Amino acid sequence: MRRTMTEQQLEQIAALRRENYPYSFIGRELGLSPNTVKSICQRKGFAASGARKTKAEKQNAPLCRYCHKPLPETKRRGALFCSDYCRTKWYRENRKVMAIRT
Repeated sequence: MRRTMTEQQLEQIAALRRENYPYSFIGRELGLSPNTVKSICQRKGFAASGARKTKAEKQNAPLCRYCHKPLPETKRRGALFCSDYCRTKWYRENRKVMAIRT
């Protein structure tokens, strides 16, 4: 069965690609094949800009827990979400998981 790509996933791919993250990193973060990410980027024209990310930058990349977009420089220090909207949505979707842990 073929899954369709949501607008949110396309936005996430575009944001990460603009930040110059490789296809493998984007695929791993979003649960997609790197080849799928590469095909989408080529079809939609999502180009990387700037210097390539180092291994340390990729491993320590601060991403929003909900939308997986890179956190802005101003919110990186200890932030888990890029906005109140993402924080609220994530907590609503993960209520049962959090209740089980306690």
